[in-house]
Amino acid sequence: MNEHKNVIDKNSPKPLYSQIADWFREKIISKEWSKNHQLPAEEDLAKQLEVSRGTLRKAISSLIKEGILIQIQGKGTFVAEPKVSHPFGQELISFAESMEREGIQFETKVLEKRLIHPNASIQKKFSLIEDQTVLYLKRVRYIDQEPVILLENYIQVNLCPGIELVEFERIPLFTAIENYSKRKIKSGIRQFEARGLEEEQSALLSLPIGAPVLYIDQITYLDESIPVEVSQVWLRSDKYSMASYLHRD
Repeated sequence: MNEHKNVIDKNSPKPLYSQIADWFREKIISKEWSKNHQLPAEEDLAKQLEVSRGTLRKAISSLIKEGILIQIQGKGTFVAEPKVSHPFGQELISFAESMEREGIQFETKVLEKRLIHPNASIQKKFSLIEDQTVLYLKRVRYIDQEPVILLENYIQVNLCPGIELVEFERIPLFTAIENYSKRKIKSGIRQFEARGLEEEQSALLSLPIGAPVLYIDQITYLDESIPVEVSQVWLRSDKYSMASYLHRD
């Protein structure tokens, strides 16, 4: 008995390759096919589905473009490791908020949390005088016990009195800022660049020294354009993807 006989409906107006792609998605979403699962050989799978190899390849190709499947030369087709997608270009939300929105389970480890006198660059971004302190926060975020994001944040404590007491393993930074400042975050500026990891960052992200990552320099503002937070973020590009919705009139 062919276990795949009900996968496609040849009388349906929906293209066969699209029906096969939907079936693949169901297998992956249900975790029947977990990450790194190898698909059967194309010849065998095409016979089981009673479709041409061209139709099957079109279904596979569509899912490779979506980042759901990956092909390795000489080895076969595999379920890709899922990436977190963040709407960098259209919405000011935190990385924790983006993962919660997608239903992704993650863990945050706080490496450092202390009041410091910031360097000249951070002072300038905040327009601080020399003796003012800020909260320095250094964290790593993990998905499936793998590090995906390294974050270093500087927060104006005079705008958020008491924020240094927050347990940032549980509470997202933006939530804490709004709660303790009693104001809403209104805007932010993000600058992006590709960087090679230095020794400290490579160890924390479990990547080789010099490995390319996406680096983000960000300033976050409360109402009235008051800078409240500066962050430096290193993202593993093999675990995290950027998403942006663009519209042309």
